[in-house]
Amino acid sequence: MSQKRSFLRIIIPILIVGIGAAIMMMLISTRSEPKQEKKTILGALVDVHILSKEDTSVMISGTGTVEPSQQITVVPQVSGLIVNVSPKFKAGGFFSKGETIFSIEDTDYLLALQKAEAGRTKAEYDVATIQSQAAVARQEWDILNKDTGIEPNPLVLFEPQLKNAESALNSAKAAVTQAEVNLSRTVIKAPFNCRVRSKNIDIGQYVKSGDRVAEFAGTDSAEIMVAIPQHELQWMSIPGSHATISLETGSELSTWTGRIVRSTGEVDPGTRMISVVIEVNDPYTLSSSRAGSLNLAAGSFVHVNIKGTELKDIYRIPRIALRDDNTVWLMDQDNKLKIKSVKVLRREKEDILVRNSLTDGEKIVLTNISGAANGMKLRDLN
Repeated sequence: MSQKRSFLRIIIPILIVGIGAAIMMMLISTRSEPKQEKKTILGALVDVHILSKEDTSVMISGTGTVEPSQQITVVPQVSGLIVNVSPKFKAGGFFSKGETIFSIEDTDYLLALQKAEAGRTKAEYDVATIQSQAAVARQEWDILNKDTGIEPNPLVLFEPQLKNAESALNSAKAAVTQAEVNLSRTVIKAPFNCRVRSKNIDIGQYVKSGDRVAEFAGTDSAEIMVAIPQHELQWMSIPGSHATISLETGSELSTWTGRIVRSTGEVDPGTRMISVVIEVNDPYTLSSSRAGSLNLAAGSFVHVNIKGTELKDIYRIPRIALRDDNTVWLMDQDNKLKIKSVKVLRREKEDILVRNSLTDGEKIVLTNISGAANGMKLRDLN
């Protein structure tokens, strides 16, 4: 029995190993060969912009502070007591051209006018009297010296006396004119449509000729001085180019239109900028067409967009699409990358303007690609 058990202990493991080897060989002999798969290169996924020609105007942006086009200091030309003041004569009040602002007591100036007129009347009488005396003297001389041919002394004919009287008359007339002017100066009127910036007088106050009594600013127009790079001048007309002025107050954005009227003509040596002056009509919206709108008040800080030269057949490209050495990346008809040089006509804040270097319908790549090279496979993200 022991020999039989020993035999089984030896033979059974050998049989198990043999059967397993046979099964493995059968599986190996019956398996199919694995198919080889070819790896497909899909290409880099990119966002593209399809090019199309357009006509566009150059836009130059800047900022500036609103200032009145006209501003004056009111200085009376005669002295006296202020007897009348317009109720609008206060800071922020508006006056139309020719409207009375305040009046100075005119009694002394009326009396001066009457005195000057009396002097003129007397001078006219003196001239008439001497003219009559001169005429009589001439007649008498002609009668008494008819056949002598002697010329009379000018004093005999009252010629110097007449010239003196005529000079006195001219002086008297000038005195009347001066008195009339002084009387008219007792009434201070607005020289143009204006707004009161400040005042330091009131009714009952005595003012002297030459005193500074108020400051006024014109309301027909306002000016904004905008500093721009010197090279931007090539894109605008001075004067002439139109501009849009924007003022943001809280959540409200108000706009006005204006035009360039002049430049300062000087370049700032520190910033290399030159300033242009933009004029805006009716900044205080006093006309019926803008009544009720927000005022473009003096001192306001505003943004300005100047409409410059109009360019024809231009490609406007997002600035991010411009690569090193003024090149762009294009996706060709085979969806492959093509690197192309372009001539940049103008660089703006978000775009660049290109002419003649590209073609309608071309796809310009906006996405950055690492290791970009001509012929690289691409896929359109859209």
